[in-house]
Amino acid sequence: MTTRPRSVAAILLAAGRSTRTGARHKLLASDRAGVPMVVRTLRALCTSPARPIIVVLGHRADDLRAVIAAHAPYEQDVTTCLAADHADGLSASLRAGVREAARHRPSGVLICLGDMPGLKPDLVARLIACHREAAAPAIVPVHGGRHGHPALWDRAMIPELIALRGDQGARGLIRALGTRVRTLDADPSIHQDFDTAEQLDDFARS
Repeated sequence: MTTRPRSVAAILLAAGRSTRTGARHKLLASDRAGVPMVVRTLRALCTSPARPIIVVLGHRADDLRAVIAAHAPYEQDVTTCLAADHADGLSASLRAGVREAARHRPSGVLICLGDMPGLKPDLVARLIACHREAAAPAIVPVHGGRHGHPALWDRAMIPELIALRGDQGARGLIRALGTRVRTLDADPSIHQDFDTAEQLDDFARS
């Protein structure tokens, strides 16, 4: 009798202030169909094998919680948690999500940025399959020789993730792991970001 592999938890980071796009909060910005960016990203995770899905909130938490409830009310595997210290940087949000995910005893955690409306469920599925096939502390998608998002971390790395500080997320940890990091070829969407008003205008037309 084989044991069913434990699930990989997905952590969606949505706690930041989105200061680079001025007065517009990029995660609340909508596409041509009226779907907010954070919901587009969340729907991709909901269509993937990752479970549970934890959305980390902070700045404008009530507004984000409301749009998630309005656009994805049927997703019972989606929960939210609050990063009370989100102003301290990206690592604060990451720590809050990892702590919440650890309660579910997953085999790994997938860390995804909120502004990834082009995220493909197939990429998440491939990362999870790679995680189950071979042990690696981290699995990172790559395109054009550059690392991208989301990254999948083995449960053994949870203490290191919780120990992170500052606004660089887990980049330093990936560098420290060096060749122990496993990479997975992906398309250019893993580098997509929305840091300007012009990029938000493009998203509104998508």
